[in-house]
Amino acid sequence: MRMKRIAMTTSSFAVASLLLAGCSASTGAASSGDLSKDIAAVTAEQLDGTTIQMSRMFGDCEETTDGVTDTSKATSECEAITILTNKFNAENEFGITVERLGGSEWASYYDAFNASLAGGDPADIANLHAHALPDYAARNSVIPIDTESLGIDLSDASDAARGGVEWNGETRAIPFDLHAILAHVNVDLFTQAGLVNADGTPKLPTSAEEFLADAKIVKEKTGKFFISIAYANDPMGFRLFSMLVNQQGGELISEDGKTVNIDTPEAKNALEFINTLVDEGYADRTVDYAGSTAQFLAGDAAMLMNGTWAVNEYANTAPFTYQVADFPTLYEEPATWAASHTWVIPRQKDGNVVQYRAALEFAKYLYNNTDTWSIATGHMSPRVSVLESDAYLNAVQRSNYVETALHNARQVPHIENWQPAEDAILEQISSTWLNDKDIDAALTEAQARVEQALAK
Repeated sequence: MRMKRIAMTTSSFAVASLLLAGCSASTGAASSGDLSKDIAAVTAEQLDGTTIQMSRMFGDCEETTDGVTDTSKATSECEAITILTNKFNAENEFGITVERLGGSEWASYYDAFNASLAGGDPADIANLHAHALPDYAARNSVIPIDTESLGIDLSDASDAARGGVEWNGETRAIPFDLHAILAHVNVDLFTQAGLVNADGTPKLPTSAEEFLADAKIVKEKTGKFFISIAYANDPMGFRLFSMLVNQQGGELISEDGKTVNIDTPEAKNALEFINTLVDEGYADRTVDYAGSTAQFLAGDAAMLMNGTWAVNEYANTAPFTYQVADFPTLYEEPATWAASHTWVIPRQKDGNVVQYRAALEFAKYLYNNTDTWSIATGHMSPRVSVLESDAYLNAVQRSNYVETALHNARQVPHIENWQPAEDAILEQISSTWLNDKDIDAALTEAQARVEQALAK
């Protein structure tokens, strides 16, 4: 999966917000004053034979998954979620059947999901990224979830995963994974540059100064870029900027969304570092996501900044010695940009508690099987017990980035209107490396635009 920004411009996001507000106003009431108790009280007999609809991203793969229930056959996101669904349909004790309701590609997913909410007939269970959840929870478009009464053990969830499903003290989603930025390394180029440990593993830099020094060595000894980053038409530059600020102890936006901290010394340090990579020829400012991937796989960059979703693919296809690692900590604090896929239960007009309960049984099943998902996809399980299991740690390259999963992953602030804020930041900071805009001017304008976006 290519994790790019949610396909929603600021203007279309505003339209979607209006639609969601209308939807939340028309949702039906529960059968009593306590929806969670009504859901928990649903019996096995009531669930028997229930059919629910699922809206998800992750693509289409019917030709390789039709009738398949063996989860060990899953080799991609699409195959993993489809086979898990097949297996649930075949084996769940309640006779629940899950049917797919659209949502093949992430790029168009949110437009379709918003339309279903506005039309009053959303799927019974749906995907959301954690950073999108606050916009739906604030409009009451997804129901709160009493995980304890349903036997969903969120005490096993990592801090980053747990934080991504909460809203105003309530659980509004079930985590499915964490995905984060990693350092994908061409070990052959590191070896050629002499940047390896005694055991031949790549020696990654531990400070911004060391990073630039190593980049110079790679350029001089190999003639290659030190790192490939999707600088053009992609949010990867924002992700690097964000985590470098976090590594200095900074936050671009406070956790409550009330304070914007973009025009700061930490942000200036981060942006100057990013531009130095371009100015010194250590990275190529012209490549987009596909171009940076192609550059790395062609052996033209010693390192690639990309996510967990690419680990399995590169391990199987890279024509050189490949290794993945936690992205280097260049300042005081380990911190890596991260996001999360979650499952939510959209509020229905008829408030059918049997449908709600059936959807939550499926969400519980998916949470309990994040080991299958994480091993098949490269994403990190949200469950600590899985991350520390032998099966997970022995899977391809997983032990190389378990620190990211357990400690370094840093999700963006869990606030409403996050996407317009990110877009405004990216527009300004990217103008410094793409159009040579003054760094101070870019940060000042980003500060003002984000304050404006969050005030809406």
